[in-house]
Amino acid sequence: MRVHDLSVIPSLTAVCAGYEEGQWRAAGLARHLLAWIPDFALRYSERRAINSGIAQEQIRRAMHMVFGHGSVADRGEPGEILLHIVCREVFGSDTVVNKVFFKTSGNDVVKGFDGVHLVQAQAGLELWLGEAKFFADRDDAIRKALASIKQHIATDYLRGEFALITDKIDDSWRHAAAIRRLIHENVPIEEVFERITIPVLLTYDSTAVQAHDRVSREFLAEFESEMRDGWKRFADRLGDILPVQVRLLLAPLGSKRDLVAELDERLPGWR
Repeated sequence: MRVHDLSVIPSLTAVCAGYEEGQWRAAGLARHLLAWIPDFALRYSERRAINSGIAQEQIRRAMHMVFGHGSVADRGEPGEILLHIVCREVFGSDTVVNKVFFKTSGNDVVKGFDGVHLVQAQAGLELWLGEAKFFADRDDAIRKALASIKQHIATDYLRGEFALITDKIDDSWRHAAAIRRLIHENVPIEEVFERITIPVLLTYDSTAVQAHDRVSREFLAEFESEMRDGWKRFADRLGDILPVQVRLLLAPLGSKRDLVAELDERLPGWR
């Protein structure tokens, strides 16, 4: 985590993989993403049941659920996994349900929120409905993310999503009953909005990351400047249109293409 500012609205958090041997750590980031697949894709009860006898089988099944077949190049899952990681590691979230649970095959394209998490805040439980955009161009990522948010917070859309989520919540999870009560159709949508946060994760090919080969003072200054500029572009377009809290999560890349190549190289052994 390179930038973490909760004083601005929306809040800003930025992460970066850093460098190794003078190169942006595409391979390291790919390994990190794949290491999180079981936590990302498996249900709460399935994760608890993993042991040495079934671990490899469960991981292989999780990999297939997430990536299916073919190249990662045209898929958004790397961004969704990054969203999951940041919510879990930075904000201490629990997974309510992941959209891979709605797939009927590995290559399905599933619409809707890219992650459904719960965060224990001072004021009580918050339902985090995530959006992730795995792009090479920052402006494209911002535009697509804002369009998705506006669509997904419409009352009718939310009610439909909540109906799908309710049946997918793992009964053995300790917060299952609380979340079901929060998103029940009898709860006014205004009350639900008070407990919703939308974390928005954007990837893009970063000029600051590409201009350096190590984490230096100069890199950190340029990196933060670029993150603040990205935040302003996003915040200016977000405006005051949303009735919910938004958190901007930036994950600038040295090269989306290089990350995709590293993932494509590692995945065949798990499929």
